[in-house]
Parts: sequence; C-alpha cells; structure tokens
Amino acid sequence: MIFTKKFKTVREQISCLEKRKLKFKNKVNAEIILKKYNYFDVVNGFESLLLKVSKSNKEYENIWFEDFEKLFFFDMRLKETTLSKIFDIESRLRTSIAYNFAETYCKDISVTMNYTNPKYYKRPNKNDTHLINVLNNFDLFRMKPYYHNGNIKKKSFINELKKEKQYVRQYCKPPFWVTIKALPLGSLYYTFIFLDDTVKEKVLKDFGMDLVDAKAFEQALFVLKEMRNQCAHLELITRFKLKSKMNFKAVINRAECL
Repeated sequence: MIFTKKFKTVREQISCLEKRKLKFKNKVNAEIILKKYNYFDVVNGFESLLLKVSKSNKEYENIWFEDFEKLFFFDMRLKETTLSKIFDIESRLRTSIAYNFAETYCKDISVTMNYTNPKYYKRPNKNDTHLINVLNNFDLFRMKPYYHNGNIKKKSFINELKKEKQYVRQYCKPPFWVTIKALPLGSLYYTFIFLDDTVKEKVLKDFGMDLVDAKAFEQALFVLKEMRNQCAHLELITRFKLKSKMNFKAVINRAECL
C-alpha cells in the first residue's frame, strides 16, 4: 500500500503511540530520544517485533517505549562492531592485494605502474556482460581518453589521485600500495575478482584459503561491501537484507577464515 503521512510534533508522536497502548516509563526522556533520532528508525524499524500479532491495527501489549530504545541502541552498537570488523578485513585485503600484485608484476621501478594495465589481470568470461562492462570502465585502468579536438575527456585515475591526495602527489609513479588506499571497498571487491590466478592464490593464502575458495571469498566480500554501505548510511543493521540472491552456503562455510 502506498500512502503518505502529515508532519507530527514529537508530542503528537508520543500521543499516537499511547493510543496504540504503548507504555512509557519516562515521557521526558522519550521526547529527548525522538528529537535526537529518527522516529522511523527508533519505532518503525522494530515495531514488527513488538506489535500485538493478533490485532489487525497497530497495538501493543505490555510493551514499553524503553523496549524500542534498547533495541535501537543495540543496533547502533552492533553497527559499530560490524564496521570495526569490516575495516579490519578491508585493511588486510588492501595490503594483501597490493603486496602480492607488486611482488608478482611490479618488482622494478620500470614496471611500477603495471597495476594500471588490464593485461596483468584476468579478463572475465565473455558471457558475463556485467563484469566485462565493469572491467572496460574500471577506474584503476582509466588513462587519458581524448576528444577529436585533442582536449582531455577525463583525467586518468592516477592524475586525479595526485590532485586529491598529498601522499600520492609525492610520487612520480605511485606504487600500488599507495594508490590502493584510495580505492573504495566496491572497487577493491572488483580488483580481487579481476586478479589472475597467480596473484589471487597468494591473496587467498593470506586469509587461510586456497584458490578453490575464490568464489566463496568473493561472495563474502560482496556481503561485507553491502553491510558496510548499510552501516555507513545509518540504516538499521538488524534489518540488513541483500538486494540479490546469493549462495550463502559457500559464504557461511568459509566465514570463520575471515
């Protein structure tokens, strides 16, 4: 059902909840909470857990506003813990990809920039049009495309980084372990997918896995990427749901390795 609602003051929100038989231990504190935090997150985000199931309309039975408050702040703490774990994995992944790729293809100064060349990566299956499109437009591989009049259409990824990041500007040819810091997790996810088997095997070994586990690891990274976005946008992590179906069996079987 599509509907809209008119604006309600905090006191009107509380009055509406009282009509639904929600109890309050401290209305003053409830007002403070609802002024600080979104009603939609505090109440609507958890009402499916606390509403009286037998009623067709919204009604509570022996439920307190403070129950919502506890659930909301539990979700906040869970987001913090989740992000902390994701940051740890993300940092380890950046280090592993940069180190193992450089060790394999960028050992000398003359080949420092090999990480920006798609020929040192594994091209996706030609039937996977999505990955082919991502590869063809991947930031890491973006050089300097020109218009017919000779003007630059878009700066290379490296030149843009030099403009934005002081720590990149100090290098004429910035090594992979420097530029990889600027890749968002989504791009890091695709970087792992595009690695050839030689580098990918080394990265997986750093996480206690083998090459046969690559697909499971890839799926786990996808889940972490989506969870990171959920947390970063202050969505309720307890309501996290993937937008697309995935094979979770492989992810769960290898989750302990992360």
